[in-house]
Amino acid sequence: MKHIEISKFLTLSKANKYEVACATFDLVDHIFKLDVPRSLRGRKLSVQAISLLADGAVQYGYEKEDNEEQALEVFNNTPGTSE
Repeated sequence: MKHIEISKFLTLSKANKYEVACATFDLVDHIFKLDVPRSLRGRKLSVQAISLLADGAVQYGYEKEDNEEQALEVFNNTPGTSE
């Protein structure tokens, strides 16, 4: 079994545990859309996701207010959706 760099995972989640956890879960659901490096392809999806976040290959964060307003506008104008 290959060695997993635990220190970079701990550094990643040191300040924003909730945000990292949410980003990791979301990334696991959508990881098939990404070009995962060959060295990670044999690993579990959760390890791939955390590695991509720790290496900076995938960025996470909060939506800006402008994007949130646009998303709400699209949501409200989509048939079959309501607040």
